[in-house]
Amino acid sequence: MFKKPLVVHPFLLAIFPILFLFAHNIGQLTLNVIFAPIAIVVLFTLSSWSLLSLAFKDKEKAGLIVSWFLFLFFSYGHFHRVMNATGFRFDLGLILIENSRVLLVTWSILFFLGFSFFITTHRSLRNFTNLLNTIAFFLIVISLINIGAYKLKARGTWRDTISAESVKNSSGDFGMTDTLPNIYFIVLDGYAGPDILQEIYGYQNTEFLSYLTKKGFYIANESRSNYCQTALSLASCLNLKYLDDLIEQVDIESKDFSPLKNMIKSSSVFRFLRQYGYKIVAFSSGYSGTEIKEADIYITCGRTLNEFQNELLNTTPVPVVLRIFKKYNRFDLHRRKLLYAIDHLVDPCELESPIFVFAHIKAPHPPFVFGQHGEKVDPATGFTDHDGNWLIRKGKLTKAEYLKGYRDQLIFINGKIKKALDGILSKSKKPPIIILQADHGPRSMLVWEDPKKTYFKECMSILNTYYLPNHGDIHLYDGITPVNTFRIIFNHYFDTDYELLEDKSYFSTAKHPYRLIDVTDKIDSVIYAKHSE
Repeated sequence: MFKKPLVVHPFLLAIFPILFLFAHNIGQLTLNVIFAPIAIVVLFTLSSWSLLSLAFKDKEKAGLIVSWFLFLFFSYGHFHRVMNATGFRFDLGLILIENSRVLLVTWSILFFLGFSFFITTHRSLRNFTNLLNTIAFFLIVISLINIGAYKLKARGTWRDTISAESVKNSSGDFGMTDTLPNIYFIVLDGYAGPDILQEIYGYQNTEFLSYLTKKGFYIANESRSNYCQTALSLASCLNLKYLDDLIEQVDIESKDFSPLKNMIKSSSVFRFLRQYGYKIVAFSSGYSGTEIKEADIYITCGRTLNEFQNELLNTTPVPVVLRIFKKYNRFDLHRRKLLYAIDHLVDPCELESPIFVFAHIKAPHPPFVFGQHGEKVDPATGFTDHDGNWLIRKGKLTKAEYLKGYRDQLIFINGKIKKALDGILSKSKKPPIIILQADHGPRSMLVWEDPKKTYFKECMSILNTYYLPNHGDIHLYDGITPVNTFRIIFNHYFDTDYELLEDKSYFSTAKHPYRLIDVTDKIDSVIYAKHSE
């Protein structure tokens, strides 16, 4: 008698999609994002396999049924993406059925066919089980090797020098906290400057800009971002310098964002202000690069999905099933996070001064989940925060839909921000410093991997406004870029002597974030290929 083989393939095949997705996006993620999903799928697999084993008195058949289900479950999103990309439509003349529903029905039929086969077959499944065990084992090993090799390479090419870097001291008195203003740094993701809003989006932002001017804000009308990606832009701004030192250390081909995330979370701005007794208050953003959980006070609306969990769900039919039954909506979660952060910006005014408030609000950046009056919008694209040509393509959005979605969401966000600023200004015990700034432009004319087809002016044009009491705005100028933001503020309010840096802008692709292209002199050049609408 041969011993029956161990049935391990369901557990390995449950873990593999998580490891595969993590390995594919490893440069932008930390290892801890995989632990909760792995625990959930392993628990589900164990429960399903145990119940089926009891029901059919056959562990091999139970294992094969579970593995068949897991394959269909985690391959759903990939097949759906291919269907959309190829323009497939299930058209019955008067009825056009969504690809997601066609695929869901097809996958359900395939599952029940496989289920029936495994239950009714009288053939020995020992060899098939052994084969699946071997395949699943090698899939896991390959993923772990890829992850391990990447981590070792990243560790070998970058040293954490941020914590060791000395913070420039001022001649001020560290003990005089009573006179120091609260500082608000509010980052509106992808908010365009007035020139681009008019040129591309056909929108004059006059009402909002007039409101800011009347409130005493300085508007840098010709401001550009220093970098075209959030992590690069904020790492530079919050450390008062360009990323030249980092670029010299990392592999130029690297996609590892962990050095940038560390620069944000352990920034020079945070460390400088802590010398003066400032408490760091950070709002949850939903983007791992700006989740400052190490802040003195971390404010969140509760449990929501991070970007990895959203991408993992997109590989499954779960969002489609929930949408059909009108249950749990990821767009609602995103709306809740955005509104919570904006509506609660005023809350830190009640805290003991001085405080530095950091809020990265992922709007008006996609997904476009608000109409201009605040009505709910659930894009047919499914939940994704992609932009540029990753969103404007067949099966996703047309350019016209992108422009309208962006414009409508921006108009709504304007109203919410006005209310928040009114609250901050009225409830602050002494005039605060407020920086309302974008990290990059709106990117409807961005081709992620082809700079020659990208309109740099739109990528780099940003909203950049300052409320600097006690004549702090005398040092500002129309073309200021974020790298000089805190140099000017620290010089005026903390008596430092930072020299202003030359205002430059750098473009890099998603595949090679550290391979920087100086586009300072090209920003006003129309060198993009017009996107089809």
